[in-house]
Order: sequence, then C-alpha cells, then structure tokens
Amino acid sequence: MARHLMVVLSNARPDREDEFNRWYDAHLVDTIDKLDGFATGQRFERAALPDAPEMPYRYLAVYEVEEDRLEDAYAGFLHGRRDRAEAAATGREPLVSVSDSLDPSTFLVGFFSATGEAQVSRRLLGSDR
Repeated sequence: MARHLMVVLSNARPDREDEFNRWYDAHLVDTIDKLDGFATGQRFERAALPDAPEMPYRYLAVYEVEEDRLEDAYAGFLHGRRDRAEAAATGREPLVSVSDSLDPSTFLVGFFSATGEAQVSRRLLGSDR
C-alpha cells in the first residue's frame, strides 16, 4: 500500500464534462510521468446511488506518492503551479496543463500520509468466523 497520497476533488464546468474527462485522463498521466515523486494515479466518479449523501464534488483523483518521496511530490506539485503561471505569462505551454473545463471554484487538493497498515477484511481472507 502507498504510504502517501495526493487526493484531488473536482468538478467540470457546466456543459463541459466530456472535454473535462478527456483532459483529465491525459493530465493524470502527465502528472505521474512529469512530476517527481508520483508513482500512480487513478480517477473516480461519484457513484450514482439512490439516497446517497450529498457530495459537492463529482470527481476524485488519487495519486500514490513513492514511499520516500513525499517532499519531492509536494515540491513537484508546487513547481507545476508556478510553471503554469510562468507559462501563461510568457505564452508557452506549461509542463503540466490545466484545462479551463475544470471548475476552479470547486477544486480541492490534499496530501495524506498513512497512519498504519492497510487492513484486509477477514471475510475476504476466508476467516470471517
């Protein structure tokens, strides 16, 4: 199990879901390939469950950070933000882009470190009694 995660909650701008999803699929790969410390990434969409609790975010992305590279991943994340600002100011393409199909008013990023080992259900291990 990963010892560190970067978690991103987000939404697309209204009527731009398809564009957002095409961009985010590529963005996720760019992030793990171009920024130090990131090992894997996976995207999720809020499950359509009847009577599910309200949730302000439709999309979740989880990035696993290499075991001993948390500071590198965080520095890469900050570098990506600075690089996008510099790229916009100079008219060049950034290292890792952000689409305007992303709704910036509903966007949340957090880094988390494991507090223990992952636990597997005894039911799945065949010892549920």
